Amino acid sequence: MNIETRNKVEEHLRGVMKRILDKRTIQEPFNEDEVKNKNPFGYRLVPIEVWKGSKFERSFVTSLGQGIFEQIAKIIAEGSGAFAENQYVKSIRLNSWQVEKIDNILAKQRKQKSNSKSKAKGEVIKVKTISEELEFLRELETDRYQDVNVLFDLYIKREDGKEEYYSLKTVKPNLDQTETAKKDMLRLMTAEENAEAYFALPYNPAGEGEVYKSAHAIPYKLFDMDNDNNVLIGKSLWDKIGADRNTYNELLDIFDKVGEEYIAKIRSEYFGIK
Repeated sequence: MNIETRNKVEEHLRGVMKRILDKRTIQEPFNEDEVKNKNPFGYRLVPIEVWKGSKFERSFVTSLGQGIFEQIAKIIAEGSGAFAENQYVKSIRLNSWQVEKIDNILAKQRKQKSNSKSKAKGEVIKVKTISEELEFLRELETDRYQDVNVLFDLYIKREDGKEEYYSLKTVKPNLDQTETAKKDMLRLMTAEENAEAYFALPYNPAGEGEVYKSAHAIPYKLFDMDNDNNVLIGKSLWDKIGADRNTYNELLDIFDKVGEEYIAKIRSEYFGIK
């Protein structure tokens, strides 16, 4: 990242953290009596700092998903020289067989147990990669067509004209969120063979480089999370967005820098630790 991009990311992070801190200390300060009334037994067993910390954590986790990653991804993409837009809607045309088959694929995958064995044959059911599914979908032909809209959390158009579409989700998405993302990905890439669409998670809750399934298994119903090139998690995602293999590590450095400042503020202003 260049200096201007780093500064923009830092500024955005500081803005988000300031809003969280203001909410928890000024707008909606912690109310000990409320905890005592609503959880009279727990209140008497656990230090009040636990409840106070939990309150702050909920605000932080919500903002981390909604107010940080999508916008930071846009800033980083723009810093690489690309055009970028959040919440990008695109209208595409598919034939009716393709629309119907995509819906059928997703409905079937939702019902089955990912990587489980068939009771009848003892065979392992394995979810196909996006590329494997597209091979079949693009062969379907009929003279009836439908215009549909797809939505992506981040759209990037590179300087060479290449277009990238990202469904940026929470690191532990539920089944509905996962299905919606895959539906839009399949629709887009069936209609436009040169489009690149990705199921994107900002970090691996199991730890960078570890098997994602050890932390969360739900997306495996619809994606081959470990082998699909259209699934990007953690470092692979940020390095792709920044078009640089150092982007992820540089982003962690920025979080460290802003964290040093706000950890001290939170301790002092929220917890009253001097």
